[in-house]
Amino acid sequence: MNLSGRLLDAFLALDETRRFAVAAERCHVSPSAFSQMISRLEAQVGARLFDRDTRHVDLTPEGEVFARGARRIAAEIRASLTELNERARHETGRVSLAAPPSLCATWLPGILARFRAEHPGIALQLHDVVSDQCLAMVAGGEVDFGLNARTGNEREFETRLLFNERLFLICRRDDPLARHRGVRLRDLRGRDFIHTVRTGSVWQHLQPLLDAAATRDSGFEVTELGTMAGLVSNGFGVSIVGQFALQLCARPELTAVPVADRKAARPIYMIRRRQRSLSVAAQTMWERLLRALPE
Repeated sequence: MNLSGRLLDAFLALDETRRFAVAAERCHVSPSAFSQMISRLEAQVGARLFDRDTRHVDLTPEGEVFARGARRIAAEIRASLTELNERARHETGRVSLAAPPSLCATWLPGILARFRAEHPGIALQLHDVVSDQCLAMVAGGEVDFGLNARTGNEREFETRLLFNERLFLICRRDDPLARHRGVRLRDLRGRDFIHTVRTGSVWQHLQPLLDAAATRDSGFEVTELGTMAGLVSNGFGVSIVGQFALQLCARPELTAVPVADRKAARPIYMIRRRQRSLSVAAQTMWERLLRALPE
C-alpha cells in the first residue's frame, strides 16, 4: 500500500470539518474531486472510513482506527518540520567535536563561549582526546568532526588544514638552552627527553625528528602535561609541547624556548567523515573554526 500525502490530508480535513465542501476548499480541489479522493483512499485501505449522507459525515469504526494513525503521522510531520525550521534558524541542534586536550583547555573554550552566546539553543559537546582516539570517534560517528594533527585514511576522512602549531622546548630556567632565543633539535643531542603518550599527536609527529637528533630516552612517558612539568622541574630531562599547551605546564622554575626547525610544527587539521553531510549547527561551527585562526 502506497498512500499519498494528499490522500492523508484529505482524510484529516474531512475528519476535522465533517463537511465535504469545506474540506474540499481546504484541500484546494472541487467537491467532486475531493469525493473521488476519499473514495480512492477507502479503496486503498480496503474499508469504509466515513458514513455520510446529505447532512452528516461521521467516522466508521474502521475510520476511527485509521484516524488515530493519521493524526499521529500528521503530528510527527509537523514536529519534524518545526525542528527543521528551528535548525535552519540555529535555534536548536547539537554540535559534538573532539580535539587535543591542549586546544580544549586554551583556544577552543573562548570560541565555544561566543558560539553559545549567539546560539543558546544549540547543545555543545567537547571531547578532549589524543590523536588516535579522535580519529576513531570521527570514524564511528561519535562526533560530528574533530581537530587533529593526523589526517588518517584519505578514503575515510575529508580534511582541511587549520593551522600549524609552533612547538616549544620546556626546560629549567638554569638550563643552558634557556638562554637561547630559539633552539634546534640537534641542540638536544644526548639530552634526556621526557615523552608524551605515544597515542598522542606530539609524540607521533616528533619521534622521527628526535631519533634523528639522537636524544636520549629518559624512561618517562606521560599523559598529563602537569606530570611532564614536574619531571622537568626536578631535573629528569626536557620535553617539547605545542604552543597551546604552554599554559598547562607553566611553572616559575621552567621556561619555554621556541623550536626553530622548519619541520618542528604540529599541523592541526579539521577532520570529518568523507561524503557525510554535517548538520546545520555542525556546519556553522565548522565554518566558525575556519575563521577563528589563532594568532
